[in-house]
Amino acid sequence: MENQQSAQPEASSTPKAKSPNSKPELILFPLPIGSESNLWLISPYYQEEIKKIKVWIAEEARTLRRFISSLKLGIDIPNLEIFELNEHSKQKDVEDFLNKFNKKGQVIGLCSEAGMPCIADPGTLAVRFAQKHGWIVTPIPGPNSLMLTLAGSGLNGQTFTFHGYPPVKEAEQKTFVPQLVKSASSSHSHLFIEAPYRSDKFLQFLIRNIPGDFQLCIGQNLHEPNQRICTQTLAAWKKESTPLGKSPCVFIIGK
Repeated sequence: MENQQSAQPEASSTPKAKSPNSKPELILFPLPIGSESNLWLISPYYQEEIKKIKVWIAEEARTLRRFISSLKLGIDIPNLEIFELNEHSKQKDVEDFLNKFNKKGQVIGLCSEAGMPCIADPGTLAVRFAQKHGWIVTPIPGPNSLMLTLAGSGLNGQTFTFHGYPPVKEAEQKTFVPQLVKSASSSHSHLFIEAPYRSDKFLQFLIRNIPGDFQLCIGQNLHEPNQRICTQTLAAWKKESTPLGKSPCVFIIGK
């Protein structure tokens, strides 16, 4: 349980004006992970913050423009400056871009393709620069498929490891499986993501290689009308007849 504060501030639907910053600021904006994300995500504060951003770092500029357009906030989208930061970007390219804005009062927005920036996302390169140069870094809370699935799994949320994508090569899998079984059996949760077209293949890999009494949670199509977060033994998953299909999933293994 998180530490409780002795006094809770009163909720307000009107964002308070922020004092001008003496340092540059990098604001981390979450983006939707599903068609229903905006029901939880969009607030007056979020809208006011996003309206003032003229310079952006995004994994894909088209996704950002489409999202901002959907908000209908009157933002001059064609005149936004957008730097694309993806898995092919180099630290030097990011630094060269951000150095242009390393001055008092500059505010830059950072977003991912979906969910929270910098969680399973290359945006970390931009935050690393900001931290190194003493910028203000402001993450805005929003949906994260990993934490949503973990919270809804019933598995250990005190100690867990996010592995990213599972190993594909057979040699890596041979060392990966015994380590995973040993660690998971000590009440440690293991989180994975996989490319949607490989979801069923990864599930079958787990069924073949992990003992049937281990628990597996799959968070599927999060923030969509057909969202499903289901935890059951691998033996029970083996009996499932409906394939996962090409849907985005989070996998959590535990005891």
